[in-house]
Amino acid sequence: MQEKYKVYNLCSERLYDASLFEGKVASFPFDDHNCPPIQLIISFCHSAYSWLKEDIENVVVVHCKAGMARTGLMISSLLLYLKFFPTAEESIDYYNQKRCIDGKGLVLPSQIRYVKYFERVLTYFNGENQPGRRCMLRGFRLHRCPYWIRPSITVSDHNGVLFSTKKHPRTKDLSSEDFWFSAPKKGIMVFALPGEPGLTELAGDFKIQFHDRQGDFYCWLNTTMIENRKTLNTGDLDGFDKRKLPSPGFQVEVVLVDYNGTVPTRPQTEPDTDKSVESSGATPTPVDENASMTNLNKDSDRNEKDDVFSDSEDEETGPSKSRQSKAASEAGGTVDTKTSNSETTNSSHIAGLTCETKQVSLGKTSSTQTSEPRKDTIGGTMSGLEVPNPKGEVSDFKAMAADASVFTFGDEDDFESE
Repeated sequence: MQEKYKVYNLCSERLYDASLFEGKVASFPFDDHNCPPIQLIISFCHSAYSWLKEDIENVVVVHCKAGMARTGLMISSLLLYLKFFPTAEESIDYYNQKRCIDGKGLVLPSQIRYVKYFERVLTYFNGENQPGRRCMLRGFRLHRCPYWIRPSITVSDHNGVLFSTKKHPRTKDLSSEDFWFSAPKKGIMVFALPGEPGLTELAGDFKIQFHDRQGDFYCWLNTTMIENRKTLNTGDLDGFDKRKLPSPGFQVEVVLVDYNGTVPTRPQTEPDTDKSVESSGATPTPVDENASMTNLNKDSDRNEKDDVFSDSEDEETGPSKSRQSKAASEAGGTVDTKTSNSETTNSSHIAGLTCETKQVSLGKTSSTQTSEPRKDTIGGTMSGLEVPNPKGEVSDFKAMAADASVFTFGDEDDFESE
């Protein structure tokens, strides 16, 4: 048995001197209770296979900290690679039966998911890792969501944190109850990530971690292996089974959108540039109709992009187009009419937003009442928000409401049946 073994260390938290084992140590580290990059699974299988085929008596010794979860993920993948079993489920079942009396060796949903990912790599990609599909993480829906689940969110990959509600300027000063918004159907909560292209660009493996008073629940996913809408049940979420309060039927829907790196950023300095153009112009007119029509066109383009994230084009494009046509007809009127009605419109718009903010904060408004005003905020021109603030800045709460409004629920099952 001497010189016939090779040790594989999967621990990221602890390394040791390979000379203690005659230098026959290979390290393929990843964190406990987490998943490795798919490429790490492939590399491990290549290395183990190379060692095993050198001599029929060679063996591999695979370990992590407890020798169960991370070890189970890699050994189950190796058994697939060596064609001991045709499916991931059979390989995992065999490992669990041999490793633990109670058959609970590899039980973490994400780690089981990654063995199945590896099975797909072997079946459809001839064992070769594929480039990560580039996506933008747009947001989340929590289905059949009880009132006690309003978690903070952290999105990361193997290189570090990509987005955190505890650190982003729009959400860091808000409680988690304030940035989840009710959908038209009772029991669905929505969080839309701030619409900043590149903020959460994903390619390949990524982790979503939710945290609230009851603890953490999370999942690892891979963009190449999932569609743009992925729904996870409680049995697909790591750590959810340890929560004390029951949440029957609870689901997390992850919403992605294809991203090629060329999505234009939303113009943040439009009010300043417009002012500079007007101040440098030769004729100081109070209102520039061409500029206003340009702004309307920009708003129209932005709404069309936001419609990509709706469940039904008819549900979103109809109201948004009617709002745009109405705004365009108003813009075509005389300058005197716009200036005379501006103060009244702005004051009523601000009063409506203030009332809405109080109602949402107190949680006393119905779901339809909270969703419709937010659609108006993002759908129409933002003049009501720009006039009282010379710099064109919007409060964090209103900005989050505007981002959440792109999640329209056109599906029939999004609304309660009468």
